[in-house]
Amino acid sequence: MRPDLNIDLLRSFNAVAETRHFTRAAEQLNCAQSAVSMQVKRLEAIVGVQLFERSKRIVKLTEEGEIFRRYANRMLCLNDLTLAAFGRNALQGRVRFSATDTSMCFLPAILSRFAQSCPLVELEIRCERSWEALDSLQAGETDLALVTQPCGRKGGQLVKREALVWAVAQGASVEELDPLPLAIFGPGCIYRKAALAALDDCGRRWRHAYNSESRDGLNVAVAAGLAVTVVPVSALTPNLRVLSPDEGFPPLPEIEILLFEASSEAALPVATFARTIEQTLADNPAR
Repeated sequence: MRPDLNIDLLRSFNAVAETRHFTRAAEQLNCAQSAVSMQVKRLEAIVGVQLFERSKRIVKLTEEGEIFRRYANRMLCLNDLTLAAFGRNALQGRVRFSATDTSMCFLPAILSRFAQSCPLVELEIRCERSWEALDSLQAGETDLALVTQPCGRKGGQLVKREALVWAVAQGASVEELDPLPLAIFGPGCIYRKAALAALDDCGRRWRHAYNSESRDGLNVAVAAGLAVTVVPVSALTPNLRVLSPDEGFPPLPEIEILLFEASSEAALPVATFARTIEQTLADNPAR
């Protein structure tokens, strides 16, 4: 019979991984150092690998320990979420989160899910362009960033792929104009780059009709039937219809939605919100 992983063993492991010290981990857990050492040894026996490299001066995670830590953090988060959902040990704290305005379409589902399990956690939400969100993260102004382009940064986790589509207001015929009037983000936007490249490749003439730093600004012009735009499928609203290749609009590539975390050792509210984002987007595949 395969043994189960005990939450107490995971907490001891996590405390040692955070402090890089068995004595400080024991102080954090309010128990004896020998108890922490014994629990880590039991955990290593269960998983069958060495999780820490130990010496008189240093304690550090092995390669297997780094991998195991990601799973341990998720299990501890799920344990705490479950207890919080039933009114036990309600999680408190603050999460500073930044998202692109296109990614904002996922927030109602994410916030609803998070509020059900962590109603006492304060959320500070920013709407920024991808590079602005990543700059804020690097400056220590936010804890998490949900973006649509990495902007040369490493460390982002792919949480969703989305198809881009051409869209126009219901009942509008502006897509028949030549040159094609576009409502599109300014330079630096991957939507803009993909759209213009696709039009140029198929020989379709276009012009910049409306330019805005926000999706809301573009939507005003599109809703008025004055321009065509490009959106991810999840950002489509009922007043928009998709333009197909049969109407002369070339296929567009998928985009990747990435989650960046300021630290791999984030506080529990931040780690829990990050896992909520992952789970929510995984449960809502692209249409």
